[in-house]
This record gives sequence, C-alpha cells and structure tokens, in this order.
Amino acid sequence: MLKISNNGPEIVSTNYWSSPAAKRGCVFLSVNSGCFQLLVPTGQVVLITRAPWPELGNRGALELLFEDYTGDPFVINIVSEQIDRIPLDSDRDRPGQPPRWQFAVYTEDGKIFACPARYRKAKRLPCLKRWPDDLK
Repeated sequence: MLKISNNGPEIVSTNYWSSPAAKRGCVFLSVNSGCFQLLVPTGQVVLITRAPWPELGNRGALELLFEDYTGDPFVINIVSEQIDRIPLDSDRDRPGQPPRWQFAVYTEDGKIFACPARYRKAKRLPCLKRWPDDLK
C-alpha cells in the first residue's frame, strides 16, 4: 500500500520509491494542501552519449539516458545548439572505472537533482544502451 506523509504541501516521507510502479519508471501524482506533488523516479546514473543524429541530418547531439534499470528509462535528446561545450574525446568514461562526471538539474529555484554520470561516444543516436559494467 502506498503511503505518503505530508507537512502541509511538502512530502515528508513516502514508500513510493520502493513500489513496483516506481521501479517500472512510472510517475505518481499526489495532491495535498493545495499542492500537486509529482513523484518522478529518477535514474541512479545518467548516461550521456555523444553521436550524430541521422534523423536530423547527422547533426551532433547528446542523448541523456536516466538509467533506472527498468528497461524503459527516461531519455532526452538535445542538439549541439542546446549545449555550451562538448566534452573532449579524452573526457570519456571507461568501463571498469568509477564515473568521472556528475549530473545536476537546475530550475530557477536552484539545484533539484544530482547523481553520478558517465560520458561516452556512439556511432549514432538514439543509442539507448546500458553501460557495459551494468550488463550481467
């Protein structure tokens, strides 16, 4: 049974993160004290893949894959005009080594999410592949 404890419009605790729905990557909307509270399962690591995007004329792009180990992770694709700096090839992560990067999400109110990240290259987007160390 899903449990959410609130302090007015703020969620204080919930067991949602260990629920089957969260493990499948589903969002859940709770309403309390005049606030819509969207619970969004996020990845444990973000896999950032640089590659040409054939569907857009092979423009350079990045795929941001929020690896949550569900088989259907949340993915954002962005083109080079949406990026202020492309990391160098030498900045890539390597299998068997810990992540070299951090990932953060900001809104006007500040940082709202952070986790480790890995940077890699591929031949084309979409890539949608797990990190090699995660394959078991």
